[in-house]
This record gives sequence, structure tokens and C-alpha cells, in this order.
Amino acid sequence: MSKYHITIFSIASIITGSLFLTSQILPSSSNKVEAEAKNPSNLALTTNSQLKNPAISVNSLAQKNQWREQLATLDQNLKRYQKNGDIEQEIRTLNTIVITYTELSEYSKALEYLQLAQTKLKQSNLSAEKKSFIEPELLMALGTIYADQGNYSQVLEITRKIAEIQNIRIGSLGSGIADVERTPEKKPAQPDLRKDAYSLYLIATIQQRRGKNREALRTAEEALKMLRTVQDKEGEKEVTKFINTLPQ
Repeated sequence: MSKYHITIFSIASIITGSLFLTSQILPSSSNKVEAEAKNPSNLALTTNSQLKNPAISVNSLAQKNQWREQLATLDQNLKRYQKNGDIEQEIRTLNTIVITYTELSEYSKALEYLQLAQTKLKQSNLSAEKKSFIEPELLMALGTIYADQGNYSQVLEITRKIAEIQNIRIGSLGSGIADVERTPEKKPAQPDLRKDAYSLYLIATIQQRRGKNREALRTAEEALKMLRTVQDKEGEKEVTKFINTLPQ
């Protein structure tokens, strides 16, 4: 289906953006994971003995241990930014905490911190320009949560909202930063089922790379339904091939 991809602002960019932030902040190199996996004293191996694939489970637990450690560091950073009154870094740190909890599949905690970040952004005295960059980052995190939970209508709604913000920001380049605050024209977005299907398929591939195979399978199956509706045979073939590579 790659030959048929349309250039769009898709939720795939949402997840990719969130993963980029995660990779920059979380110490998740394969070398460290492997090192921790080889050290049973660092992991709850009694649990692994009950699982079908201990090697994979050990790596997963090693990664989770790193995320837990990173949460402690992020909490310290958050307190420092709060003390210094650096509201921008405080909001960005909150968003990184959201991303971390999302990777741990602790969605209620992720949403709790996300709501706090959104409230602080709304109440802050940051410029309209800075808010126009930070708001999409928060929406990216929310879109990732919704995608993992299978709430695809919300995911696609967020995608369109981010595209709207980006379009306003791009438009402001030629007429002044103050125009970032302009209210966009109320033109209801017309859903494109084929584009939505491509977006969900890309999400599924990224979820698979994140190690979230169950979520990837569910997302790919939703994309396949859409492609069948629009009778995109080439797309159906590729998504079906992808689904067959996932653990059932």
C-alpha cells in the first residue's frame, strides 16, 4: 500500500512524535535492556517462569524498569521547574510523564498528568506562538492513548484538530505571529475513509514496533474494515499480510 499513500497530517505523525520524544528522554537503548535482562537480580523472574516466552518477558521488564526509574527523574525535574517558575518546561515535563505512563500502559495515570498539563497551558501567560507549538504536543500524547485504547473516532478527530492548528500557524508566517490567535474558519472536515484507513494502518505498524502487538492487531483490523468498505484491494492485501505477521 506504500505506493498509494497520500501525504496527510495523520495520527501516525502523532505516535511518531510521541515516540521521538520518548526515545530522546528515556534511556531505552538495546544494549542497556540486554544488560539488565542478563541480570536476574534486577527483575522479578519468578513471574517470568510462568510465561511462555521468558526471554521476551525479561527484556520487557527491563524496559519497564528503565521507565520507572525515568519517572523518578522526571518527578525531580518537575519539582525544580515548579520551584523556578519555568512554566514551559513544567508543561513539557508533564507531557513526557504522560508519554512514559502511556508506554507502561497506565492510561489513567497518563490522562491524569495530561489533564494537568492542559490546564496549566491554558492558564499560563505563554505567548500564542509558544502555545501553538505545545498544544499539538499534548494532543499527540492524547492521540497515542486513544489509539492504544482503540478509540479511533477520537484519534481521527484529534488528527484533524492538530492539522487545523498547524495550518493556522503556517498561515501566520506571512501575516504576523499575532495571527496564530485567529479563530479558524468553520469548515467542517470531510472524512476520507481511505485516508483514515491509511492512517490507522501506519499507527498499527508503529504500535507493532513499540511492542504493543495486541493494539497493533486491533488497529490493523479496523483499517482493513475501512479498506474493504472503499474496495481498496491493494490496501487490503498489504494490511492482511501485516496482520498475518502479528501474534494472534
